Amino acid sequence: MTQTMTKNTTDEAYKKLRNKLKTDEEISKSDLIEALKLYEKTTKELKKAKNKRRAWTDEEDEYLIYFVYSSDAELQDAADHLNRTLGSVASRLFQLRKHNKAFYIVRPWGEKEDEFIKKYYNSLTSKVITERLNRSYNAIKSRAWALGVKKRDGGAK
Repeated sequence: MTQTMTKNTTDEAYKKLRNKLKTDEEISKSDLIEALKLYEKTTKELKKAKNKRRAWTDEEDEYLIYFVYSSDAELQDAADHLNRTLGSVASRLFQLRKHNKAFYIVRPWGEKEDEFIKKYYNSLTSKVITERLNRSYNAIKSRAWALGVKKRDGGAK
C-alpha cells in the first residue's frame, strides 16, 4: 500500500515538473531539488531491477532443450526469444547438462554433416570443419571416429 502511495506521489511530482518545462514556467530551487530526488530514486530502482534474478520456468527449460536439439541457430536467438541475456542462457544450459546426466543435451548429427566429415576430414583442417559444421573440435573428432574416418599422414591437421 505504501509503495503504491509513494509511486503516485512520485508520478505527480514528475508530471508537475514536466508541465513546468513544457509551459516555460519558472523553475525554482525546490523544483530542482525535487528533480534530483526523483532522479536518485529512479536510478536506485533501476539498479535493483537490473540486479534482480528471475527464476527459470519449466517452459523455458523445455524451450532450451528443444532449441539445442532441433536448431543450429545462434544461442543469442534463444536469449532474445526468452528475453534473457546470452550469459544467463549459456549458464542455464550448462546447469541443465551438469545436473541431468541421463539426458545430456546434444544436437543430433545429420546425414549432411556425416557426409561432410567423410568427404573432407582428411583434406580440410579441423578448424575449418568445426567452423563449417558449427561443432566443437572434440565433437568432430568423436564423430569421425564413430564413422570410421581417420586423418591420414600428410592430411590437414
